Amino acid sequence: MQINNYTDKNSLRVHFKNIRRQMTRDEKNLKDKKIYQNLISMTELLLADEILTYISSDIEVDTERTVNFSFSNSKTVFAPRCISGSNIMRFYKIASFDDLESGYFGIREPKEYCEEIENNCNQICLVPALSYDRKGFRLGYGKGFYDRFLSDFDGVTIGLCYDNCIVDKLPGSVYDIPVNVLVTETEIIRFSNCERIDKQNG
Repeated sequence: MQINNYTDKNSLRVHFKNIRRQMTRDEKNLKDKKIYQNLISMTELLLADEILTYISSDIEVDTERTVNFSFSNSKTVFAPRCISGSNIMRFYKIASFDDLESGYFGIREPKEYCEEIENNCNQICLVPALSYDRKGFRLGYGKGFYDRFLSDFDGVTIGLCYDNCIVDKLPGSVYDIPVNVLVTETEIIRFSNCERIDKQNG
């Protein structure tokens, strides 16, 4: 997708939010299911001990299936909680969806009693965005929570996005951090020094 008609990130955010809101419930559910199926086929996820994941909102790629898959396969799940009055986000262990409560902007996040994450060499992080480009760079919501967190994260980062929100190139800066892998309903795209794209059957 070309985005030549949009000159700033705020306009792009409005554009991609509108694309997502125009999807019917059935259309979104089908796309979410295909993304989930691609995700759980990946060695990176299957071998990971710990899954760091956002808790999806109505317009984001669903993560509930992946959280339940992780629980069922003895993986430790961590979800983010935003620190009030800052752009800092930390991850906390959850054992069920009952460990979540409404938090920042109404987003579900771990309750106060949840245990904060410790560094581990076998972690993956599922990264939300309104859009990704084909080099793995993301268009977030403009608050900078994930930009700050990912700058110190040493595990594998996996972006989840819909095909119709993927573009050739997003506006960005030298401080932007691309994800290692991008998963859509039709593709798994792995990024390295020589970019490799693995096409999946639709």
